[in-house]
Amino acid sequence: EDMSVFEPISGGDFDEKLERARAAEGAMVVDVRAEAEFADGHVPGAVNIPLNQVPKMDVPKDTPLFLYCRSGARSSRGCKALEKLGYTNVTHLGGILDHKGPVEK
Repeated sequence: EDMSVFEPISGGDFDEKLERARAAEGAMVVDVRAEAEFADGHVPGAVNIPLNQVPKMDVPKDTPLFLYCRSGARSSRGCKALEKLGYTNVTHLGGILDHKGPVEK
C-alpha cells in the first residue's frame, strides 16, 4: 500500500511550504536541478544536489528535506527515491516556477 506523504502538485503553495522549511530545525532545501540551472538562480539557502546524486545523499534519515526543481517533475522523482531509501521527512516543494520570493545566484 502506498504510504506516500506527497501533497498533490498545485501552484501557489511553494512559498507556504518553503516557510515550513525555514521554520524546521535542521531542514535542508534541496535543488535537484543541474548545476548550470542552479547557478542561474535558486531559492536562497538551497543546496544543489542534482537528481542523479540525490540517492547518494549522506544525511540522517530523519532530516527534514524539501525538494524542488524547475517545474516539479524531477523533484517529485527525487522525493520518491528518498522515501524508498527510508527517509522519513521528505516534502515536495514543487517547481521554482511557482516561487514568488527572491532568488539568489
